[in-house]
Amino acid sequence: MPSLYCNHLSTNDSSISLEGEEFHHLAHVKRIGIGQRVILNNGKGLVAEAIIKELTKKSALLEIVSKQQSIYPETNFAIAFALLKNKHDELLIEKCTELGAKTFIPLMTDFSVRNPSANTVSRFQRIALAAIKQCDNPWLPDIKTPQELDKALDIMIEIGYKPVLCSEKMPEARLLDLPQLQKPCFIVGPEGGFSEAEFSLFARRDVVQISICNLITRAETAAMAIAAQFAGLT
Repeated sequence: MPSLYCNHLSTNDSSISLEGEEFHHLAHVKRIGIGQRVILNNGKGLVAEAIIKELTKKSALLEIVSKQQSIYPETNFAIAFALLKNKHDELLIEKCTELGAKTFIPLMTDFSVRNPSANTVSRFQRIALAAIKQCDNPWLPDIKTPQELDKALDIMIEIGYKPVLCSEKMPEARLLDLPQLQKPCFIVGPEGGFSEAEFSLFARRDVVQISICNLITRAETAAMAIAAQFAGLT
């Protein structure tokens, strides 16, 4: 069933009007007609099933037939990642959103291969939005502005996450070896890894380090792998 983003959807609605980009997607991309059913997702935990009752040139009127409100999970995870080239960070956002990541913190590191642009966050938000519609994930992730590493660690702690560095320097330490974590933020480095100065920063900040697997993976693969491992435990 097609899924559409409707951020103004509320638990009190019995019908709702759809306009703009999501209406265009419904009427001109999916070509869904009167009487057909769709899923509406407000990205804040509410998902509804609705029937299209009316279509005009610019909007659709939908009758809501059922709703499901999810409770925000206490056990969840975030991903902090260095910006990547060739849209590999878009793949990271997409797949980790599908696996349930609730927050993303882009990083500017010593070996980062590119700098953020004016549309970096908005581009990531579009990718995450498409991903929640694809898998009916009721929670649109929070995507922070790119940060220097030290500031990013402060942000993780301020919003309730425990920083966990994914590092090849700790081959024997794995996710299962850690005490039960409710809100880890997994930190993934750039293609060239972290510098010695950055490893010293992690040591000074008492950041826990774990290994993902026995091999050295690409950055986007590392993020997806640790996301899948954590999702499999919860």
